[in-house]
Amino acid sequence: MLCFSAFAIAQDTTTKIPNDAVVVATIKGNNLLQLMSMEELNNSFVGAEILKEVSKKENKYNSLEDFGFNLGASSHYFFQVNDSINYNTIIIPIKDVNKFESFLKDQNNKEIVNQNGVKSFKDQNDGAIVWNDSVLIMVIGSTNDFYFENEEVINRYGLESEDYSSYEEFIDGAEEVVEVEEYVIESTEVYEEVEIEEVEEEIEETVIESTEIYEEDTDEDEEDYSYYNDYYNSNYTKKKELAKKWSMSKAIELLSQPVSKSILQNKSYLKSLDDKAEATLWISDFSSIYDNLFGSMYYRQLGGLNLGSMYADSGLTAKLFLEKDKLQLITTYTMSDEMAESYKKMTSNKLNKKFLKYINEDRMIGYMSYSISTKAALDEYPKLMKNLYSSMPSYGEEAGLAIDLFSLLLDEEAVSKVLPGDMLFLLSGISQRDVTYTTYEYNDDYEYVEIENTKTETVPDFLLMISTEDARFLNKFINYSIKKQLVTYENGYYVLTIPQSPLDVFFAIKDGIVFIGTSELEMNKIIKGTFDAKVSSKHKKLLLDSNYSAYLNGKQLASKIPMEDMSKDMVDKLNWFLNNTEDGYIKSSKIKGNSMDAEMVIEVPSTEENALKYLFNIIETFSK
Repeated sequence: MLCFSAFAIAQDTTTKIPNDAVVVATIKGNNLLQLMSMEELNNSFVGAEILKEVSKKENKYNSLEDFGFNLGASSHYFFQVNDSINYNTIIIPIKDVNKFESFLKDQNNKEIVNQNGVKSFKDQNDGAIVWNDSVLIMVIGSTNDFYFENEEVINRYGLESEDYSSYEEFIDGAEEVVEVEEYVIESTEVYEEVEIEEVEEEIEETVIESTEIYEEDTDEDEEDYSYYNDYYNSNYTKKKELAKKWSMSKAIELLSQPVSKSILQNKSYLKSLDDKAEATLWISDFSSIYDNLFGSMYYRQLGGLNLGSMYADSGLTAKLFLEKDKLQLITTYTMSDEMAESYKKMTSNKLNKKFLKYINEDRMIGYMSYSISTKAALDEYPKLMKNLYSSMPSYGEEAGLAIDLFSLLLDEEAVSKVLPGDMLFLLSGISQRDVTYTTYEYNDDYEYVEIENTKTETVPDFLLMISTEDARFLNKFINYSIKKQLVTYENGYYVLTIPQSPLDVFFAIKDGIVFIGTSELEMNKIIKGTFDAKVSSKHKKLLLDSNYSAYLNGKQLASKIPMEDMSKDMVDKLNWFLNNTEDGYIKSSKIKGNSMDAEMVIEVPSTEENALKYLFNIIETFSK
């Protein structure tokens, strides 16, 4: 048993991922090959295109296995950060090293060197590529500019220190230019009092002097440019060489990395694993990524924004499942106690149940709902912003005062009464409408005349519902719009006509709901109380149990898309999609503890064997 475990660990490329990686993505070849055999993969459109592309060289490849990779094992990507360099690394298992090296020689014809079992190309460009008999590791390193601004580091690696004196001289020169412009304006006012001959003499002398000064300034600018150009090229070359050297060292180190230093010792990562998932993504801590990647930007371009602190202790896990009847992506976002407490308050509101009375799923292409607490958002958002701006070296205190003033002036309670924070957008159709528009052209007499033209535009048919607990302000705004003849009132609802637009927008306020839509017929039914609602328990649950949800009926969408002006090829593709598509949806849960879950599902039609083959068929259909 011990020998078997040791063999299993040796074959597991996860051991090559370091313990302090902050991002890890994995594709599980074994799970994918259970959904699509190697023969099916080779004969698929994607597989055939790959084989055709790589066979353009001397050798012909009949199977993806001919590349020498172990397609039945897991491949990984990871991102590792430190103060000086960040590593993007790809790890791919090798099944037959002889096939793999033959494939490499055929594709790039580079010499391969072998040093104590570690193989690589003799001459490598950026990054590093190394392998042994069982695994390929590709590392691309990118140096952190902020690290190389330290004087000790500059001296250690023989870099050039940046001199800001020329920049200050440039600023002083710009100020002098402003003074000269002011003098010129004043001089023009005096010209009228001076005789023309004297003016011409002064202008001639000034031009000669200005030309000499300009030539001197130009020479200085060229010197400054030359200095910065030499500085940039010198430092860039040295840092590029360091990145290449460090990347190679990292790649060699990973090949022989012991299990004790691998990501398998990280409890958070182990907790994220799922054998049934075809692909996974794990992000340990967003704050370390922000702090490291954008460290120098914080103090220059972003002026000290404290994104690292704002996203402290926040991470993400995503799992992709390709099943027989659906493609499912499940994500879990974790956050700090402080952030979780704020988000719980902001997402405490629920969707208005009255919205369900105005849904007819037989006429529905899709919908999107969102529910937050406006009052809590206005209370909590300034706190988050103060934390974000607090570390600004120049204006942190001023930013904090401005945020406090905003909170003081804003009546959160009143705003939340007008707009509590929940809404539902329904898409019921896509249609083509003729719209008249005016252009202007010259006639034969060179007179500018109006020309009326007509064009066809594709527009959506929708209904938007927004809750309101106090419509007084909205009514005042509507009455003002009527007075200014921007809006008209008809049969209990209002009409907004947009010039040169195919859409008339109808809106009304009823039962604590603001209705905005493009269908006059539906608005009539809403006002008269005759709307024919139809909503299943499936959609009720999706809408009412989620903080955010989105739904799309694939068949309805495909059937509503106008095809009159499309090519026969595109019509054929859309007809295929119409006959081979099902529903899809996205939803997010309320926060539980410090975590928030989200789920995306795309249903697979019964004509397909599983989600993977369905994806391959979609790619093939729309790529040909």
